[in-house]
Order: sequence, then C-alpha cells, then structure tokens
Amino acid sequence: MSTGIIYNVFVCSVLSLTGVVVFWLLRKARREQKSEYSAGLDYFSLLFGLMWGFTGLGVLWVGRGQLELEAISFKWVLGPMVYLHLLPALYYFSWSLFKKKKWRYLFNVVTTCAVFLAIGTLFLYGFNRSEITYWGSTSIPNETTNNIFMFGVFIPAFICILIDLRKRLKAWRSTGDPIQRQLFGFSLGFLVYAVMGVFDALALAQGWFMLLLRTGGMAAPLIFYFFATLSREG
Repeated sequence: MSTGIIYNVFVCSVLSLTGVVVFWLLRKARREQKSEYSAGLDYFSLLFGLMWGFTGLGVLWVGRGQLELEAISFKWVLGPMVYLHLLPALYYFSWSLFKKKKWRYLFNVVTTCAVFLAIGTLFLYGFNRSEITYWGSTSIPNETTNNIFMFGVFIPAFICILIDLRKRLKAWRSTGDPIQRQLFGFSLGFLVYAVMGVFDALALAQGWFMLLLRTGGMAAPLIFYFFATLSREG
C-alpha cells in the first residue's frame, strides 16, 4: 500500500471523526441554548462524517487490491451518500430562506426529487473508475448523474448559500443581533464546503491538491460549531 493512499485514508478518517464529533457537540449546544435554527445543520455534520468514513474505507480497499468490494461499496453506499448528505443542508436553507411553510415544503420536495433522481441514474447508468495511482482511485459517476447533481442540486444550493450569506450579513451589520451573526457563520461554513467539495465530488482534483481540498472541507463543521457556541457571548 502506497504512502499516498495511507495519507488519503488518514485525511478521510479525520474528516469522518470531525463530522461525527461536531454533530454531537452541536446537539449538546442546541440542548443547552435551546437553539431554534434548523436541525438540518446538525444532521449535515453527521452525514458528512459518515460519508467521509466510507470514503476512507473505499480508499483502503483500493490500496489492498479489493477493487470489487470498493465498487460495490461505491455503488450502493458511498455513491448515494455523496448526494444524500446534502439533503439536510438543503433543508436548512429552506428553513432559513422561506418564512411560509408551503414554500419550504415545495423547495424540500423539489430538491429531494433531484437528489433521488441523481441516485437513481447512478444505479441505472453506473460509474467509471480512474486508473489506480499513488493516491488511490477515483470513482466517477456517469455524465447524466453529474449533470443532475450540478444543475439540480449543486447550483441551486450554491445560489441559496450566496443569498443567505448576503441576507444574514446585512441583518447582522444593521442590527448587531448575535443570532444573525450565528446564521451568517453557518452560511459561511456551507460556502467553504461548497467551494472545496465540488472539485472532489466531480473528481476534478487529484494528488496533493485533492488532499488539500479535503482537509479544507473539514473547516465547514468546525465553523458550524464555532458560531453555534459563539452566540452565547452575544
């Protein structure tokens, strides 16, 4: 097993542990503060951790030459989880952006359908695996799945992040409300993850650049926790 694969497994393991621990800390902070923001933030951190745990396991299987096991895992577990872990984030933005429940419900239905459509086409049309390198191997979803992800999930989510970021920053600066500061921080965390994650999700980064992006993605749940607890000092 190459040193690059070992590094890759280690980074994925740290990401996984970070997500799960931050989920537990967010739930604890929620109970103590009686926070009212969407629980989608908490469960995004949990699924973030689980997804990266399975990613590290897949890299380990590639390093050990167990390619069939890695392929089965990607098709039935990791591949779907790449899209499923974004649902709590989308639910968070439906809560943050829409006051009326009917608009939240509509947004949730549309984004949920897009996520499951991406998963369905992944099952139907499969994926390709790049050649095994010093760093491992990347499973690349088919073009149909990638297009659904980009136009049905990622781009709408990225627009929501930018809108919410501007909205919360404006509200925070005008009122000085610590709750608005907190919500601004959450959107900032999502922005960091979106910028770092899209390259990884579409297999656009390899080698040290890939590890750098994955390490940067770890900042997202840490930002969530920082702003969740910072609000106590408001």
